[in-house]
Order: sequence, then structure tokens, then C-alpha cells
Amino acid sequence: MRFLGVGAASGIGIGIAKVVREQNVEVMKKSVSDAETEKKHFLEVLEIVKSETEEMAKYLGENASEKEAEILHGHIMLMSDPMLVDEIANRIDSDKLCAEFIIEDVCNQYAAIFASMDDELMRQRATDMHDIKNRLIKKILGIEDIDLSNLPYGSVIVAKDLTPSMTAGLNPENIMGIVTQFGGRTSHSAILARALEIPAVVGVS
Repeated sequence: MRFLGVGAASGIGIGIAKVVREQNVEVMKKSVSDAETEKKHFLEVLEIVKSETEEMAKYLGENASEKEAEILHGHIMLMSDPMLVDEIANRIDSDKLCAEFIIEDVCNQYAAIFASMDDELMRQRATDMHDIKNRLIKKILGIEDIDLSNLPYGSVIVAKDLTPSMTAGLNPENIMGIVTQFGGRTSHSAILARALEIPAVVGVS
């Protein structure tokens, strides 16, 4: 059986397929009795995720190049945007709803705005926003993020999609290739795969 896709990073990768299953995180709309504590928890989690992203950017800067690290610096800029942070915090305060629900709602609105733009680079921000949203919600709910850093030598990653944060954690010495259903040559994950010199095929039906 042949599967056709778009070559996103050159090379030939032969190895054992490691299928990455999507984490389906169900977010419920729940009222909170103490909105101030909920808001404080959100702001604490935000700082933790920003710090983790800094570490990933540092890794990329050392193992790929600063150009690729800039992708994750872009994530930090988005998470540091006062308009985004204030909107989430203020909505928790006014709506008296759980942080994860407000994060999903607000980030989805921002992602939709980015996705509707004509500029390709700005449209990529929609993917970044979904990545940030999912990481924040998982951290809020105490769900472990997918860790691909410990995959054994000779692995070929097969996934619906790889977020920039997931790709940044890869050990390029152990990964023979990447195959994803979604993404294109200009997606951040494809750019990172090229920087790490991991052969990648995207858009595989």
C-alpha cells in the first residue's frame, strides 16, 4: 500500500512506526465559587508554560538555530500579550467560570482571527494559538503532555499532526522520520523538522 504526501524535510527515514495518539481533552463549562483563586491559578500556570517554552527555545537554539528558536519565542510573545492575558483573567472574574473553559473560548476566538488573515505567516499563528491553548488547558487540568523526547533510536513518528512544542522536544539522533496527516511545507513543524534534519512527509491521507 502506498501513501502519498508532501515532502516537508528531505531525506529517507526507515524505522519502526511510533503512532502518536491524540489526547482528547474534554473541557466542561463549570462555575467557580472563588474566581480570584481561579484567576491566580491561571496566571501561575501561564508562567510555568512560558518557562517551559523558554527551555524548549533554548534547546532549539543550541541544536538547530536561533531562527527556529524564534518560532517558540513567538509562542512566548503570544502568551505575554496583555490583551490576551487580561481578557482571560477578566472573563474568569466576570463570568465566574473555570479557567480551562475561558482559555479554550478566548484562544479559539484569537485562532479564528489569525486563520482568516491573508498573510500565510499570520495564518500559522492560528496553529500556534491552538498549541498554546492545549498546553495551558492540560497544565490546568494536571494532564501530562505528550513527551516524544524519550523515543528509542530508529523511530518513525506517525501522527495526525505535530505541534511546534512537540517537535521541539524531539531527539533528532533517535528519530528516523516524521509522517503526519496535516501540515504543509510552510508549517512550523515542517520548518523545525528541516532544522533538526529529520526527514518529514506531511499531508498524508
